[in-house]
Amino acid sequence: MLTTKIANFANQLQEAEALNRATDPLTSVDPNLTAEEAYLIQLENIKRKVDQGQKIVGKKIGLTSLAMQKLLGVDEPDYGHLLDYMVVENGGSISMKKVLQPRVEAEIAFILKKELKGPNVTALDVILATDYIVPALEIVDSRIKDWKIKLADTIADNASSGYFLLGGKPEKIENVDLELIAALKSKNSSR
Repeated sequence: MLTTKIANFANQLQEAEALNRATDPLTSVDPNLTAEEAYLIQLENIKRKVDQGQKIVGKKIGLTSLAMQKLLGVDEPDYGHLLDYMVVENGGSISMKKVLQPRVEAEIAFILKKELKGPNVTALDVILATDYIVPALEIVDSRIKDWKIKLADTIADNASSGYFLLGGKPEKIENVDLELIAALKSKNSSR
């Protein structure tokens, strides 16, 4: 059910994105904003984008590391939606005019051959549903001013989604030891 509070917060984030201007944290307006309400805000803006013709092409999971969870004072990951306009072609670029406060994260993208539905999805379920994996870069971005986010802020903001790029070397998951995968980032060819 779309309440006035959910609609107002969805409008606030939608406007921040449209104007490419950061907004105050939602939790500064409502310190009691729950994760459940934040997901309703996120889903309202995703519905609006889909209604405008954008397509959901995947999902992202955020806050998976213990360090990030401790930083935000949470004990669980969050998730968001990846839309077709967020795709950056391998070797492509993004104008800084399209992002507010970008950060780059090295990721492993799981390309699924069948849909996963929860709750209670196990690691084995993920492995069995995976067609292949590829290296990926996620450009996280926040519509929340100065990254002053709490869990509800990032959830409502589509898990701080920005853009993403998929690498070009697919690997079957059974051929890779996920615990041994490492990433090396460089800027302008220097480390």
